[in-house]
Amino acid sequence: MLVRFADEWATFLPAGALEPIRGQLGLTYVQAAWVLVALPAGGFLGTFFVVAADHVSRRLLASLGAVAYGLALVAFGLAHTLPMLLAAAFIWGAASDAFIHGCEVALVDLAADDLPRALARMNGWAAVGDLLGPATLALGALVGFGWRGAFLGGGVLMLGYAGWIASQRLPPPHPSGEARRPLANVLTILKDRRVLVLAVVLGLFGLLDEPLAAFMIAYLERARGLGAAAAAAPVAAMLVGGIAGYLGFERLSDGRRGRTAVLAAATMVCALPAALFLPVMALQIAAAAAFGAAGALFYTTLQAIVLALRPGQAGATSAVVSTVGMVGIGFPALVGLVADVHGLSAAVGLYAAIPVIVLALTATGLPPPAPPPDGADIE
Repeated sequence: MLVRFADEWATFLPAGALEPIRGQLGLTYVQAAWVLVALPAGGFLGTFFVVAADHVSRRLLASLGAVAYGLALVAFGLAHTLPMLLAAAFIWGAASDAFIHGCEVALVDLAADDLPRALARMNGWAAVGDLLGPATLALGALVGFGWRGAFLGGGVLMLGYAGWIASQRLPPPHPSGEARRPLANVLTILKDRRVLVLAVVLGLFGLLDEPLAAFMIAYLERARGLGAAAAAAPVAAMLVGGIAGYLGFERLSDGRRGRTAVLAAATMVCALPAALFLPVMALQIAAAAAFGAAGALFYTTLQAIVLALRPGQAGATSAVVSTVGMVGIGFPALVGLVADVHGLSAAVGLYAAIPVIVLALTATGLPPPAPPPDGADIE
């Protein structure tokens, strides 16, 4: 339940520290954006770990992933060149897949019919972790540790968390039939149109995460002339709105997942441009909170569909969705290029177009979820 809390706490740090990292290392926006690209790019290697969650000990997979995650955070905090940052970010991204999905696939078995509510709780904790990211950077700046101290401290905490995961009892894998053959299993899933549609939609939605926050803060500081605290306020409002959306998931979702997803996507279409460009800060904050709440509903709804779509194959299905969804992995670099050439106003405007595409794809019809598998034994 806490795995994404720990991950989101750490994952915000590169985006939130984009400006001081760029300034201290003398990077352009394009170069700094490649650091944000390298983190999800580690998912290409991490895909193998996600598939493995259907076949190997989830406890071992998650705990070893957390060890590599912690060491990558330490390496990031010690880096003084762009190649070192890129290498640490790539390893970090790969390790996060083992860490997260080792626990998440186990949660599918543990939660059974209660999966959507369990995912909403897990994502609610993740949103709390998102809030701790900016707080950690602010505290580091206040006491003089800076962004490097935040990464080093986070790495030590993650290594401790790895030991805690290793002490837990998680359900063992239980593949059956074609799921026992990992490669054939993945190839079969790739032919499932439902999975591909979900992969594209979630891949586009995934662009509206930490890199959006990074460029939004930079835009509000550089183009709008706001101070650091004021520029971070709409981002914090998104995170608070996300927590509210996860907490209220059961009340806000009427059980018809397709309808819930479409309404949430439509809200994001209206809320994101308002959060970016309205001239009154109070209205920006309100719009950002609405965007965060809608995003929480949207993501939890689709996540529940993905994990329950092919019973017994949650890891492989997640791997296919994650890999296909990386089609837009270079988008932050494109935004950085536009920022260098045309300014930050045009750059963040690119993000406002993404919810429109997400809504169009979602409205064409999402697949109905299959019943989640029964609970499994504990290893």
